[in-house]
Amino acid sequence: IGPSLVAGSPCFSRTAVITINQPHELSGENLLARWHHGIDEKSDVQVQAYYDRTSRFSPQLGEVRNTYDVDLLYHLKLTDGQNLLIGAGARWNPDAITQNFATLDFEPHHETDSIYSWFLQDEIRVVSKVSLTLGSKFEHNNYTGFEIQPTARLLWAPTSHQTFWAAVTRAVRTPSRLDDDLQLTDFLAAKPPTFLRVVGSDKFVAERLIGSEIGYRTLLGRGLYIDVSAFYNKYNDLYGYGPGTAFFETSPAPAHLVLQLPLANALRDDTDGIEIAPDWKPFRWGEIKGSYSFLQIAVHDKPGFTDNLNTVSDNGSSPHHQVELQPLFNLPKKIEFDATYRYVSSLSAQAVKAYQTADFRLGWLPYRGFEMSFVGQNLFQPRHPEFGGDDGPLVGVKRSFYGKVTFHEGR
Repeated sequence: IGPSLVAGSPCFSRTAVITINQPHELSGENLLARWHHGIDEKSDVQVQAYYDRTSRFSPQLGEVRNTYDVDLLYHLKLTDGQNLLIGAGARWNPDAITQNFATLDFEPHHETDSIYSWFLQDEIRVVSKVSLTLGSKFEHNNYTGFEIQPTARLLWAPTSHQTFWAAVTRAVRTPSRLDDDLQLTDFLAAKPPTFLRVVGSDKFVAERLIGSEIGYRTLLGRGLYIDVSAFYNKYNDLYGYGPGTAFFETSPAPAHLVLQLPLANALRDDTDGIEIAPDWKPFRWGEIKGSYSFLQIAVHDKPGFTDNLNTVSDNGSSPHHQVELQPLFNLPKKIEFDATYRYVSSLSAQAVKAYQTADFRLGWLPYRGFEMSFVGQNLFQPRHPEFGGDDGPLVGVKRSFYGKVTFHEGR
């Protein structure tokens, strides 16, 4: 690590490599309650309340987070074929951060995040075989205030075996503690002592998406359906780094240079792609599913920003091509056999090569509610990497096998 700030120390430690080999303690509990009531044949109401407590303690940081969530949903069928949904919700997230290492912190150490939301959705039968779904979510959070997320979806089914659809949606990702409150310092050079500091910003706004898609589903032949869809997504105000500053600090001693990068809404992105998904059921006891997807990502700097690190990483961290094939068989003697073949193209920014592999599952259901199964995963190689990004060599996903017994009492 080199010269580093040590918690509780008034000066730099000597140049050293610090290896942390300690357990991360994670514990928690949660409680969920749900009540559903049918008012009449055309309407019903549902209320759900949720509580979760999670405690995470690591050598770098400690966090205790409580989550309180309440949701209300009202459903009404109108006489003209409309389906109306109205809902409201509230969530509170008080947390407590414990700083264990002087180079990583969140300020303040205690904060409560809150989200209050309302939504309305109406499914309207425009004419025979054509329906329109309109809706919007309205949200207020403690970071950016009021946000609105509308959506519209059109569905046309000209025959019993054909469906066309199109949709446009606006969505947001609201900021978090990471975007606003992070303070992360990393060593760069010994002469002169130089550190890189990444800090959150209270000017961080919600990331925005305008998403659009079109699709078509049809029956090509006996038992053979195919879905084809295309999408175009336009993102703005994405997570990145703002203009950096350089300054000297004299405390703790000795004096040292700090290169500071603030988190900012520095990037924009245009994403488009297609997906083809056939589903063939030639026999009552057998089915074959497949899919192919193509994804193209173009992340750019917003005017006034230069963030080469994130643009290169984001553009090269998603596969352009993915293929999946799944044969599913119900064999005699209540035996099931499922297999999955996968091909994923390379991730250039993470030095991950394209790979292909397969899984299988052999199951036996001797009677209702009881199942025994044997599963093999990632069978083509002893191990293969699927993602990277951290310092050091790539970590490979290993070939594995396991057995499982499941029992549940039927109603």
